[in-house]
Amino acid sequence: MYDLCVLQKRLHLKEEAWRLHFSEFGRGVCMYRTSRTRDLVLKGIPDSLRAELWLLFSGAQVQMEVHPGLYSDLLDQALDQDSLAKDEIERDLHRSMPEHKAFQNPTGISALRRVLTAYAQRNPAIGYCQAMNIVTSVLLLYCPEEQAFWLLVALCERLLPDYYNTRKVIQILPRVTPVAQSLGVLSSISLSWFLTLFLSALPFHSATVLIDAFFCDGITVIFQV
Repeated sequence: MYDLCVLQKRLHLKEEAWRLHFSEFGRGVCMYRTSRTRDLVLKGIPDSLRAELWLLFSGAQVQMEVHPGLYSDLLDQALDQDSLAKDEIERDLHRSMPEHKAFQNPTGISALRRVLTAYAQRNPAIGYCQAMNIVTSVLLLYCPEEQAFWLLVALCERLLPDYYNTRKVIQILPRVTPVAQSLGVLSSISLSWFLTLFLSALPFHSATVLIDAFFCDGITVIFQV
């Protein structure tokens, strides 16, 4: 009970700090970002504000507003189509955070299927890649489906273009890559660490704070871990 009270107090203080920030620097797309914004992000965004701030920092909010209804249209287009991406998505659905109650029921699994299917329909050049299911699962813990979809779009197409292959690791970490290749661990490192944005390598709370910082500061955060 004591620990719960302490956690609730800390959460309240975080929410109050953001409320004061909004009152001073604005909210939404008109918010003025300062060093104080980043300090608050690095302390961990409160769950109640994660969806709003992830959408804002990533630019996904603007894209969603510019393309109303696109998510539903993509799902309709994919409905009667068979594809390799669909088969791969089905294979990985039940491997996506199976320990979390949100994905221990048909509702959560169906939402994950729809978001991944819509993205594969939007961008067949990428389609579906292993590890996207883990990232999308976490997005769905904090966001409704359409918002999670646009965050995935922002991640794959603007924040981390061409990220879901080992070549990106080779380009960014040229000195580390030869060593990793010689040890035969490049695949496991790139998949478990980088492709899941460390969600599979860090404790969940630490990983979500890393995602907060990633949406705020971009790819440099991932390669500083």
